[in-house]
Amino acid sequence: MTSDAPKAPASRKPRLALMGEFSAGKSTLANLLLGQQSSPVQVTATQLPPVWYRLGAPSAQRLSKAGTAEPLALDDWSGCRPDDTQMISVSLDADFLHACDLIDMPGTSDPNMVPDFWEAFLPQVDLVIWCTPANQAWRQSEAALWEQVPPLLWTKSLLLVTRMDKMQTERDRARVLARVRGEAGALFREVLPIALPAALAGREDDAVLEATGAAALVRFLCDALDGLKAPGTPDFPAEPAPRQAPSMTPQPQARAQAAPPIQPARAQPGKVIPRRIARPKTRTPRPDMRSA
Repeated sequence: MTSDAPKAPASRKPRLALMGEFSAGKSTLANLLLGQQSSPVQVTATQLPPVWYRLGAPSAQRLSKAGTAEPLALDDWSGCRPDDTQMISVSLDADFLHACDLIDMPGTSDPNMVPDFWEAFLPQVDLVIWCTPANQAWRQSEAALWEQVPPLLWTKSLLLVTRMDKMQTERDRARVLARVRGEAGALFREVLPIALPAALAGREDDAVLEATGAAALVRFLCDALDGLKAPGTPDFPAEPAPRQAPSMTPQPQARAQAAPPIQPARAQPGKVIPRRIARPKTRTPRPDMRSA
């Protein structure tokens, strides 16, 4: 006898979205988390839709707004046109993706032009890292955009202050962090500083990870992902977002250099940087900044 009762949706891994305005360091952060040295080739002015990274054999495809899919080269997305592309779906055999899916959202700067894809993607996101550059940290346009994010995400998400290596002195760094925490601290679970280019260049070195703020980021992600129960919602729907996505300029890779020390904010004692992601039987895998 056939039952008409609906089937419970399959569980899935948490989904982490990288968000922020143009050139805030999201692409460099994605490279750091995924163990990549650089982003795919693309023209600087090229507009990109969201890029969704999942665990799997290395491959990429463009999902059109008409619902069709076509393969892409893993190292060149310059041919993607945002006017007819819903998102770029990428599979990678990256340690970090054992713990969660990663969605690199397009950069934006106009709170009056929030794209429709926010409405399509954000209800499926479990955690956000919002990147804000230290030399222009937490502008009014960013605050206005974040206010349009579901408040449920505020208590889970991280405000990551990038470009801390551009601050000349420890006093400047402390002043920026104090201001940002005062203005935005209540809107996020945590506010942390990071020097992304140096962290990417030195991700094999524990001392560099501590000095650049990457270790504190790992500790945050360990706790945040452990606290997320596997949701039961289905995967991304076939229906595309109807409007064009704004452009996103990836953060250029800086030459490897020693970064000014950054004191990790409210680092939790007793936590250590995990060597790599494993597949434990009873716990959510923990992220790692280094390639296997």
